Amino acid sequence: MEESSRGQQLLSTGETARRDGDTETARAAFSEALLVFRRAGDLSGEALALTRQSQIARDAGDLDWALHDQTEAIALYRRTGDGLGLAKALRHAGDMFLEQQRLPHAVACLHEALDIYRADIDTPPLAMANMIRSVALLATALGEREAARGYWTDALQRYSALDAHFPGGNAGAREAERRLAAFG
Repeated sequence: MEESSRGQQLLSTGETARRDGDTETARAAFSEALLVFRRAGDLSGEALALTRQSQIARDAGDLDWALHDQTEAIALYRRTGDGLGLAKALRHAGDMFLEQQRLPHAVACLHEALDIYRADIDTPPLAMANMIRSVALLATALGEREAARGYWTDALQRYSALDAHFPGGNAGAREAERRLAAFG
């Protein structure tokens, strides 16, 4: 239990450093957290540390490394039965595959994540809005015009319902409006 608490402290330190732009401190904290969780046999903590490491790699533009860590986290989330953790990890992996134009992999990850989110009544509204955005981007990349329009409409409604959470402006709603306007 003490090891897991230490791991959580390291994750917190890493998140603070990442927000402050201190990539090296963040990377070191996440790496140490991963080792702490592995020693403790805490699979959920290990998966979380891997997703954080993946984000650092993604921020740095190293999608191959990011996907390596994200794929390992997905396997751990499957073992722990954490549906929402799995869905989030799949969504991020799908987004990265989409960035790499590896569309079959993106399709598999994003549609599995969407199914999980839809099946879980506890899916946070922002997580679902972000999920719908991801499948809208995928449908756009696949040239599925009508599906993309439907997803962007859904994303706009979901993001707009969250306006109160974005006092500085709702970037998700603005993006969906721009994407829908492009359909003419």
